[in-house]
Amino acid sequence: MKNKFSVALLLSIIIPLSYADNLVEINILGTSDIHSFISDEDYFNNLKSEKYGLKSLVGAIENFRHDNKNTYLVDVGDLLSGNPLGNHIIKRYNQNESYYRISPVICSLNALNYDVATPGNHDFDNGAEFLKWSYSGANFPVVLSNVIDNTSQKSLYPEYIIQEKEVLDDAGNKHLLKIAYLGLVPMQTMLFNKSKLESEITFTDMLDAANSTAIQAKKDGADLVIALSHSGIDVSQVEHGMENVAFYLAKNPNIDGILFGHTHEVFPSEKITANENINVKDGKMFGKPAAQPGKWGESLSAIKFVLEKNNDKWDIKSSKGYQVDRKNSVAKESTIEKISLCINDTEQDLKSDLDKEVSQDKFKINNNFNLIGNESLTTVLADSLRYYMRNFTSESDKVLISISPSYSLNDASFFVDIQDRKITNRDLNKIFYPASLSALKVNKQQLIEWLEMSSNIYNMPIDESTPLINTNAHSFLFYPIMGLTYDVNISKLPLYDLYGKKNEGATVGRISNIRYNNKEVVDTDSFIIVASKYAPYFQKHKDAPYLDIGNERNIDIFTGYISAHHEYPQPKNNYRIVSDIPLEMNLILPHNTDKSATFLWGTEYPLQVKSQDTKSVTYQIKIAQ
Repeated sequence: MKNKFSVALLLSIIIPLSYADNLVEINILGTSDIHSFISDEDYFNNLKSEKYGLKSLVGAIENFRHDNKNTYLVDVGDLLSGNPLGNHIIKRYNQNESYYRISPVICSLNALNYDVATPGNHDFDNGAEFLKWSYSGANFPVVLSNVIDNTSQKSLYPEYIIQEKEVLDDAGNKHLLKIAYLGLVPMQTMLFNKSKLESEITFTDMLDAANSTAIQAKKDGADLVIALSHSGIDVSQVEHGMENVAFYLAKNPNIDGILFGHTHEVFPSEKITANENINVKDGKMFGKPAAQPGKWGESLSAIKFVLEKNNDKWDIKSSKGYQVDRKNSVAKESTIEKISLCINDTEQDLKSDLDKEVSQDKFKINNNFNLIGNESLTTVLADSLRYYMRNFTSESDKVLISISPSYSLNDASFFVDIQDRKITNRDLNKIFYPASLSALKVNKQQLIEWLEMSSNIYNMPIDESTPLINTNAHSFLFYPIMGLTYDVNISKLPLYDLYGKKNEGATVGRISNIRYNNKEVVDTDSFIIVASKYAPYFQKHKDAPYLDIGNERNIDIFTGYISAHHEYPQPKNNYRIVSDIPLEMNLILPHNTDKSATFLWGTEYPLQVKSQDTKSVTYQIKIAQ
């Protein structure tokens, strides 16, 4: 009798927990910063990619949906452009707006049955009309809470939506759950595309918009409010117009979870510094589930809720943010075929275009050592922009060129090695993120600020095992200046963090010995600096008096230049990496090891190959005092 009572008691405890009729698990999967990486094609090198592409996530998405009821899928922006496929779609659209019936990129998302999406800043690069045309083909709603149409004075897209979902509890019973989504994009988008957007739309502060929108969504009956934020993590003091607000969104009492993007990072991840309000282990900020899925389809994020229904009200019993395991996932052939049908014609059109030669003569250029200030590709790029600027400057102007020399720090696909051949469109797509230029008059102190912001790409050496390059840094924020010579002292703590914010405790800068034409730069000197509109200094000083230099894109300027100029560029040693004491450090580059010997060409630093494996080469670099 005692044993029967014990078993009955045990079952009464276990069964309600395992088959509760008032507990519901919700998972919201998220992608972000796909940048038109839909296919598994590596267009840059004419190879198959095992790492990137929305196709590579199909198996993980389908397997997750099969194993987890109440699963929804969202995208958080920077979807439409950024690799050759997206750039080609824009090219055809600009030639003929009726060229496509539907955007091949949006068609691909339709094939995966997305539930909702919000645009990112780069989705506005080709203007608001292209963005609206692209998303008009979506079988899912688009939300955007902080962009106003100047003509109607209404939101460009709904500020939020509430989707009523029939969900199943653990016992298989059906319930109704109301999930609200709001969408946010940085105000800095206007800075990037002012000439195309200023007359059409207005961006407002993301935190202000999120606050009012979340309050209204709750009033309208939302059980959960999810922020889709094309905006990364920044824990510095909050300010109006802040670019990366995911951290502070989590503090909002009316927001229950966040899926975010923009900075191309992964969260939760050990690379993200934890603090009392950032729980990396459980994927939470201020106790709210949050997740970021990296870039280019390399990962899939999710936020999970376990909800309990009490008196017609849903309470959050537990939650977390996490990365979905994509290993060993197998996609349905029918889904892959649907996506292929969306992009096949565009891919074939693109591939024939990529192999076209654009230079009249053969070149010998590479960017093998583009992170230590000495390579030939940056040299010829700077030469082309300097030549273009002759249309807007006089001989007395001191023109400086700044170029971000690499798409990626950790991927060999984006290193260029052109050995005595003509340059093709494929090379151009590998070299550039297409962007128009900005130009600004600056003085010595402003130059120093610019260079200090870029110098955080180098680690401060702790010992000789410290790698020279900080692989957590963003290559798209690294903008050295051509036309000057200067020293970067890596023994000093960087003045700025990886997001351009002042580093606490850093008082002495890394930049010194700045010279122009072999003369020391003084406070009264004035320069014109030219760079992509995305340069971090330009982002930080969006209200500065920029010069009018037209809207030509860097890729078009360079193409015109190499079709008319024939000399081989020689690397120009424009800056030195130095230290308080002489030391040796490891320079780890993701090069094809078959070519490692040739990568020593063009550098003046004392380098030798220390080790190599199938994916990278480690060089030993001597840093002088």
